[in-house]
Amino acid sequence: MPPQLRKLKASYASRAYGNDQAREYAQHGLSRRLSTMVQMVETVFELLPPELEDVPELITVMAATACIQNFVMNAFGCLENLAWIWVLEKNVRGKGGAELGRFDIGLGKPYVRKSFSAEFQAFLDEHKEWLGNLISFRDGLAHRIPLYIPPYVIDEASAEQFKTLDAAAIAAALAGDQAEYDRLRGEQKALGKFRPWMTHSVLDGAPTIIFHKQMLHDYVTVDAYCWTLIEEFAR
Repeated sequence: MPPQLRKLKASYASRAYGNDQAREYAQHGLSRRLSTMVQMVETVFELLPPELEDVPELITVMAATACIQNFVMNAFGCLENLAWIWVLEKNVRGKGGAELGRFDIGLGKPYVRKSFSAEFQAFLDEHKEWLGNLISFRDGLAHRIPLYIPPYVIDEASAEQFKTLDAAAIAAALAGDQAEYDRLRGEQKALGKFRPWMTHSVLDGAPTIIFHKQMLHDYVTVDAYCWTLIEEFAR
C-alpha cells in the first residue's frame, strides 16, 4: 500500500491547479486522509492479525475499533474531498449560475454529477452499492451506533454453559464478591474464540463484515475513485 499511496499523492500534488482552494483540498485534505487510511490498515493488521483465534485483550480490540472508525470516516471524507476539488477547479455552478452551497457538493449531488462525463457517471453507477454500504457505516458511526468488534464469539455447543456462568457472575457482582465475579468472567472468556467481524447495529439489521478484507477493499476502491477523477480532469 505505501508505494501506491506515494504514487497517488504525487499525482495530486504535482497537478497544476487553477484554484488555490482546490489545491489545498488535494494536498492537505485528500492526501492526509489517504495517509491516515493506510496507517489505520497497517495498525489493525498488526493489532489483530487475520489468523488470530485466541481472545485478545479488550484494550487491543478497542484500539483496533478506533482505527476502523477512523478509517471509515476518512474513506468517506476522501470522496467528499474529491467532489470539492472538482467543483472548485471546474467552477461547477448550480441553478442560474449560483454558487453551490456546502450541502450541494458531493460526487452524487445533482449539479456535480451533471458536470461529469458519461464515463465518470458510469464509474459512479458501477460503485453505487459499495458507496451505499460505506455511507451506512459512516452514518451509523456519526449519528447512531458506532462500529463494534465483538470481543469474542461463543459457539452453539458452549452457549448454555456461557449463560450459566453469566448468571453466576451477575449474582457474584450483586453480592459484592469481586474475586468470584472476575473468576467467572474469566471462565466465560475461555469459552470464546476471536473472529475479525464488525457491525454497528443488531436491531437495524446491519451486516456483519470481516474487517480485514473490507478495509483493503475500501482502500482499493477509494484509490480507484482518485485515479478515475484524474482521468476525468484529462478529459
